[in-house]
Amino acid sequence: MPLSLTTPRLTLMPFPVEAIDAVLAGDAARADEVTGATFPRPLRPPPLMEEVLPLVRDRLHQAPASAGWWTWLAIDRASRKVTGALGFGGPPDPEGAVMIGYATYPGVEHRGLATEATEALVAWALGQPGVTRVCASIPPDNVPARRVAEKVGMRIAGTVWEEEIDDVLLYEIRPEPAR
Repeated sequence: MPLSLTTPRLTLMPFPVEAIDAVLAGDAARADEVTGATFPRPLRPPPLMEEVLPLVRDRLHQAPASAGWWTWLAIDRASRKVTGALGFGGPPDPEGAVMIGYATYPGVEHRGLATEATEALVAWALGQPGVTRVCASIPPDNVPARRVAEKVGMRIAGTVWEEEIDDVLLYEIRPEPAR
C-alpha cells in the first residue's frame, strides 16, 4: 500500500517520480492521472519547488524507497485538487535532523492548509526511527511561514546563514519525552 497521510481536509502523498516527470514536461493530464488529483492550471511546479524538483526526481530514480524523505503533495480531500507541496531535504542527517519546507499554490492561502499538512508531516517524521528533530529555516520577514512553524510547535533554535538569503531563523521541534 502506498505511503499516505490523512488529515481532516487533506491527503498527503509522496510526489511520485512519474508525476514529477509529467509536471516538468508540462503534461498536466499525466500528472493528474498518476496522482489521482488535479493540479492547478496552467501547470507549474508547486511554489518554491521549481529548482529542486529535478534533483528530487533524480534522487527518487536512484532510491525509490526514500520517497517519504523528499517532496509530498497536499491534496484537498473533497475536491481532489493539489493545494501545495511540502517535504524534507532528504533523509535524516547523522544527528537525526531533517529539514522541512512547505508552500501552497496561490488561491488557497490563509485557510490553515499549510499548517494542517505540516503538522501531519512533522508528526510522521518524528515517528520515524533515528529522527531526533525536525527543522525549518525561514527568512525573518516570511511571517506566514513563521506562523505555520509556530502553530505546529516549532520554536526558534537560532539563526543560520543561507546563500542568496543571508541570515535565516532556524526553527525546530523535537519528539515529546516519554513519560
